[in-house]
Amino acid sequence: MSIKKSALKTLDLMTTSDVAKALGVTVRSVQLWVEQGALEGWKTPGGHRRITRASFNKFNSNVASDEHKVTTRLNVVVVEDSLAMQKLYQMTIASWQLPIDIKFVSNGCEGIIYVTQHMPDLLITDLKMPEMDGFAMLKSLRDVDAFSKMAIVVVTGMQPQEIEEKGGLPRGVRLYGKSPVPFWEMRELMQGLIDRKLEA
Repeated sequence: MSIKKSALKTLDLMTTSDVAKALGVTVRSVQLWVEQGALEGWKTPGGHRRITRASFNKFNSNVASDEHKVTTRLNVVVVEDSLAMQKLYQMTIASWQLPIDIKFVSNGCEGIIYVTQHMPDLLITDLKMPEMDGFAMLKSLRDVDAFSKMAIVVVTGMQPQEIEEKGGLPRGVRLYGKSPVPFWEMRELMQGLIDRKLEA
């Protein structure tokens, strides 16, 4: 054990990384909990947060902590018929080690059913899908108030001009290309959605 870790253990202190790992959340989530007073902690002169083990134990054993962990998990549904693309999404998102639950459906009809039953935080979809027009699906969702705040990302090989010729995308829908999928942008988006859930 390093001298630094040994000192922290002696003082009954934890780092934000220690707490994040123990609770299965992001470091940013822990920082926000400290700022909100849910965890007792402070910043060292070097700018690092230290959290008391006693407050961590209390937070972790409290029923409310379970509610925090559930509500800060991001629920994502991906409408994608390609198994290769599904695997790519799954492996890439898992590598981020963020509190994300991902569900794959293979066509627009299944996507609509899943969304209406589970109200995910984020929908990722293509525009060209078996059994459904992606443009019609997105318009239908945006016309319902209950889904007006759901984040939507379109990942498609269609060109912007072709999309405009078909009527364009509804308000607030992000457009990403497929060659390659800009996963770094997607990661930033998902981290932002997780932080927003935590702050709500």
